Amino acid sequence: MRDLSYDAPMNARFWLLLLLTGIATAQSSAARQDWELVRSVPNGFGGTVDLVLIPEAKQRDRENYRQAADVICGPRTTCMVKFWTDRTHIPETKSGWIPINDLAVMTASYERSPTYKGPVLHLACWLYPSKTVGEAEKCAYFPGAKKPPDK
Repeated sequence: MRDLSYDAPMNARFWLLLLLTGIATAQSSAARQDWELVRSVPNGFGGTVDLVLIPEAKQRDRENYRQAADVICGPRTTCMVKFWTDRTHIPETKSGWIPINDLAVMTASYERSPTYKGPVLHLACWLYPSKTVGEAEKCAYFPGAKKPPDK
């Protein structure tokens, strides 16, 4: 019979290393997800509207919005996602209706539909330095939102 007692410290180090690697991987995956799906509500047309919180530092990051929408929508052919940087403005509604004061500070909307040529992402016009720049990027004038400067 073989004496394995000398392997105990080696085994302990191996398992500790494996545990630390797992923790580091989980933390780096969580750090890459710069958004949080807060809730999904019925939209009245048979689908849902997904309401998402993003960090203020990412409010102009079109790629972050696309990545969030791709994960949230998954394989659905029809999908609507609304984004905010302030959790207090993400409506508690049980339907797709969003109050104007919450629409005014919404940062972006994303829609996917079989009737569209492709997914549509619109950032709020107030995020752009000017009306000209925002409209060139096809920004959205959400109800109640402040307008970007003309120049």
